[in-house]
Amino acid sequence: MNSTARTTFQDELAKLQALVLDLGNKVKANGELLLQFLKNKEMVNELFLQIKEKDKEIDDARWQVHDFGDQLLVLQQPVAKDFRQIITSIQITDNLERIGDHFKKTARLLEKVSLADTEIPEEIIEMAKSALKMLSESITACSEIFEGKTNEIAMLDDHVDHLYKQTVKKIVLLIKKAPEEQIDSLSKLFFVAQSFERAADHAAKIGHLVNYAVTGKRSKGQFT
Repeated sequence: MNSTARTTFQDELAKLQALVLDLGNKVKANGELLLQFLKNKEMVNELFLQIKEKDKEIDDARWQVHDFGDQLLVLQQPVAKDFRQIITSIQITDNLERIGDHFKKTARLLEKVSLADTEIPEEIIEMAKSALKMLSESITACSEIFEGKTNEIAMLDDHVDHLYKQTVKKIVLLIKKAPEEQIDSLSKLFFVAQSFERAADHAAKIGHLVNYAVTGKRSKGQFT
């Protein structure tokens, strides 16, 4: 590949990276909307509509990355590091889309139940913040692939897992003490907590994928 072709190809890789980052920021925006609702428990219908609309953009963006990545693989026939960056960009996109799905399903669930008089455990709020921090850091890691930077995002997942276990215990206690008419709403909090726990898991996988793109070394967490 001559220098001119190489420069053009690098521009194409940068365009692919920009598409992934745009998708990541859309997913992050939906997560922040969910967190905002959990804090004030207001305007759930508007919340769902916003997340649903953004989720359509997320789905479209995912396939845009897939199509463009496939095009680069076929037309450019990249080798080694460039090949890894394209493949991992597609895999990162799939993980981002799954995080978006969790957020959308949670918003749909919240739309169907009333949490106005339901105590939201602080553990859920903290877990949501931690999961969104991991997501944000995974997006940043994606932006730094060309700089050859690795990350330790996956190490943060243990903290989210710990908060998830605490949250489950707290919800169980709340259900035991709650009047019968509140039990259904409280039980839905399990799914809210699980949504952010799964988001953190996918953010950790993105961290592993970025490290693989940079170093060429696979990690166990990349495939769990």
